[in-house]
Amino acid sequence: MSRSSDLRVKGLGLSARFALAMTVALSVVMAAAGYWIHSSASNLASKGQESAIAGGLELTLNSPSYVQEKTGWTASGFPGVRVFSVTYGQGQQALLYRSERDGKKESWLVPVARDSLGAQLARVIGMIILLVILAGAGVSLWVGRQVTGPLRRIIDDIRQIARGNLGHRTRAKGGGEIELLARAIDRMSADLEGARESELELSMRERELELASGVREALMPFGTPKVAGYDVRSSHLPSGELLGDFYDFVEIGDGRIGILVCDVSGSGVPAALIGATARAYLASELARGEDVAESFKRVNRALQQDVRRGMYVTAFYLLVDPQEGTAKVVCAGHKVPLLHYSAAEKKLHKIHPGGIALGFDRGPVFERGLEVMEIQIKPGDRLMLSNQGPVQVPNQDGGELGEEAWFRAFGRAAALPTPKFFRALRECIDNFADGEPIPFDISLLTVLREN
Repeated sequence: MSRSSDLRVKGLGLSARFALAMTVALSVVMAAAGYWIHSSASNLASKGQESAIAGGLELTLNSPSYVQEKTGWTASGFPGVRVFSVTYGQGQQALLYRSERDGKKESWLVPVARDSLGAQLARVIGMIILLVILAGAGVSLWVGRQVTGPLRRIIDDIRQIARGNLGHRTRAKGGGEIELLARAIDRMSADLEGARESELELSMRERELELASGVREALMPFGTPKVAGYDVRSSHLPSGELLGDFYDFVEIGDGRIGILVCDVSGSGVPAALIGATARAYLASELARGEDVAESFKRVNRALQQDVRRGMYVTAFYLLVDPQEGTAKVVCAGHKVPLLHYSAAEKKLHKIHPGGIALGFDRGPVFERGLEVMEIQIKPGDRLMLSNQGPVQVPNQDGGELGEEAWFRAFGRAAALPTPKFFRALRECIDNFADGEPIPFDISLLTVLREN
């Protein structure tokens, strides 16, 4: 159901409910009042008739002396009957009814009551009107409470929301505008709660990105080493995600150069902290220039104590000896192999020693599986290390670039000068992604032996 349909009035509105309640209630009151008036009028008429007959009979039989007014009037509806006002006794009033038929005259005296039927009926009607007014006021008060009660509860609900309790929902029950207002307030508080959560998420995201920028800057190497006869360079394509992946160059005092690339499991602050810790351990151990296998074993034992279960760091390390034209290769669970282009053979070699990731095992399994390989670097040869980013580049169909396509791109560009080499690989990535954002960093490191 759409939001607009949620905010339509269902059932009777306030005006209709008020009118209906007042109509029903006042109809009941007026029906009772009408019955009371009819009953009272009938009772008074019956008593007045009885009193008139009884008083007239007694007065006529007593035949008191009276003074008759000279003029009279004809009784309404009885043309043969004349009515005269008379005074008898000590100023008492009476009516004289006189008729004449067949030469015979008849007279009838009826005393005038001090409290007439009209006066009695007026008092009864006055009392009934007063009671109807009081009943109407009571009905109006009741109906008003039926309307204002839910409104007061809604006001209390709004106060709760205004105090910051955006999860509060209205308690008012009722149809029409009351239900509409309650739903509108609930929708408003839900929207405000969602906006507040979005604002908090945005604020946290901004802080994470700020932290990501700081962590990424801390994880990046300070510079690229200069090696006579070799072109050593790197290319890094950052993403907006907070990751722990990093690469580094390790300069050893005897002229050898270490090149390191690492992937860290997970993302966010934990991955960044693990990446920073692993970089510190690896840089410290590898800078000694000792046996690379022993260095990796010591790093694994230290790192395993710091990472929580399920987190790990993969690493690929290339130790280049420029004087000898050789390189030692160590892999700790890194999925992307070292790519070696042989200029003499014009052929691509994939170098991938055995080994599991750092932090998975306390020592025995890691140490048994770790392998060290040595390769020759001849003039014109190019080596490349990368993180897992390039092979995972997505396209709009949800596919990935994959290892084979990435290796072929390297083979086509390997003989080019390094700037053109990097541009060719970047074009491969951009063409495959076709505008799709890349959600992870891409790190490329290459060594070209010039002579």
